[in-house]
Formats: sequence, structure tokens, C-alpha cells
Amino acid sequence: MRSHRPSLTASIVAALRALYTEMPEPYRLAPDPLAARLVPWPLALPARALALSAGSPAASASARAVHRGLGLALLGVSYHVALRTRAIDDALREAVARGASQLVVLGAGLDSRAMRLPELAGVQVFEVDHPSTHRYKTDRLASLDRAGGGAGGSGSAVLAAELKAAGLARVAVDFERDRLDEALLAAGFRPAEPAFWIWEGVTPYLTREAVEGTLRLAAALSAPGSRIALTYGMLPDDDLPAWSRRLIKGVFRSLGEPIRAPLTRDAMHALLARDGFRVLSDESAVDWAARYWPPQRGIRAVERLAVAER
Repeated sequence: MRSHRPSLTASIVAALRALYTEMPEPYRLAPDPLAARLVPWPLALPARALALSAGSPAASASARAVHRGLGLALLGVSYHVALRTRAIDDALREAVARGASQLVVLGAGLDSRAMRLPELAGVQVFEVDHPSTHRYKTDRLASLDRAGGGAGGSGSAVLAAELKAAGLARVAVDFERDRLDEALLAAGFRPAEPAFWIWEGVTPYLTREAVEGTLRLAAALSAPGSRIALTYGMLPDDDLPAWSRRLIKGVFRSLGEPIRAPLTRDAMHALLARDGFRVLSDESAVDWAARYWPPQRGIRAVERLAVAER
């Protein structure tokens, strides 16, 4: 983690969200107009290239070729990110409809749900992440707003509203060192009200102790009826060849973001039960693809998403 930029994985995830924002239906699952503007420009190039080709006779076929080619090259990781975003969005919408008045995004990265989901109007949002990520994101949004570069080319209204919104608080936390509960309470979190917690794409990079401690504190702050959606177990797919597992882990290690806590399904369910959470669902990209996309090859369970209720 460098002081002037978000983590590389956060940038890559946002770049993939930007790419799928420009995809045709049914692959355009969770449009994120700000994603391409938040990532460093080289990572935004594929999305911008698709956007420029939109409307041409070959645009749809080209987009599908990019979708399949990138998924093949990345062993299904690009599919996983697009599907995971939609699955979490749907779980969040359901929780808000059931009365959740607060959203906590743990390890928010370059997430923009507070800006792009209309269902969050009236919901207090807490984005929790490393101070360097917050600095980058705040500066990037401010520079876009000054330039008048609003979401989707529609001016700066969305950005200006986000920057001034009373319903969004950015909470600086290092999960390995800082107390999550103290930081959230200081930011105005209300333990007596139901909340929805998102912990997306973070736990594999933390120690087992950090995962357990953070989950324990989230449970202690959660009123009855609160829910959590968390991903875990990087590379749990037994069908993934051993050489590709070693390759992917080696890539993350070389980037300075090693996979440290690849929890199994039984282990994660035990942790959730210990802290008073009842698992409502536990799915992977294989399940989401069957729900959202037409049949295709190359979908793998890169990691799993558990949704549980307190």
C-alpha cells in the first residue's frame, strides 16, 4: 500500500467494473459510470475502447469477444468480479427493503455503491478502508468535479452531490492495527439500528486473526436483523489445476498482496455461527452465472460469497 494510491487489486476490480459497464446485455450486470474515472488511466483503456466502439455494427460481437477472451486469459477472474458485484448489489437491495438503515463497506476500495444505487437514498453509508485509498478516491472525485466530468459524461452533478452528501462517511482503518468499532462509532454508526455489511474481496489478504477480530467487532455492533455479505476462500475451486493455483498466488505475491487466509466454507460458516450470524446463502460465480448469464464455459468458483443475518 502506497500513500498516493489505492491497492492494485482495488484498481483492477474497479477497472473490470468499468469494462462491464460498457458491455452489452446480458453481461452489463451492475453499471458503474464512475469506475473508469477513478482508476489510473492505463487500466481504464479497455473500457474506454469499448465505449468508443459502441453503436458500430460490430460493437456487440467485439464486446462479447473481449468478455470471453479476457475471461479465458484471467482464468475466470474477470467473470467473477462482474458477477460478484451484481450478487452483492442484489443482497444489499433486499436488506434495505427489509429495513437496513446503514451500510458499512469494509475495505471499500474504489467502490461507488453510495453514488450509483438509488436504493441507498436515505441510508447512512460508511466506507471503511486504508487512509491512502481514501485520500486517492477523495482527491480523484474532487478533481473530476472541478473539471466538470460527471458520471457517464452527464456533468458534475452526481459527483458534487456525493461530495456534499451527509449520508456518506469515509472511515480510515488499517484492519491489521486499528479498532473498527471505535472508528465507526466516532463516525456516527448507530448500533441500535439494523445495518448491512459488505466485506468484498478483502479477507483472503488478511491474517486469520484479523479476519476473526473484524468479524467479531462487526457482530458486536450489529442490531438484530443486520446482515453481512462477505467473500472468502480465494481459489476454492477444486477443478482449478494446481499449476494455475500456484500461478495466481504467485502473481498476487509478486504484486505485494499475497493471499494469506484462504478460509474453507466450513471454517467461514463456523466463524459466522460463533459470532451469532445465520448463513442465508453461500454462492460462487458458478451459481451467479446460472442466474444472470446465458450458459457458457470458463466460469469458476474463484471465491465464495456468504450472506448471513445476525
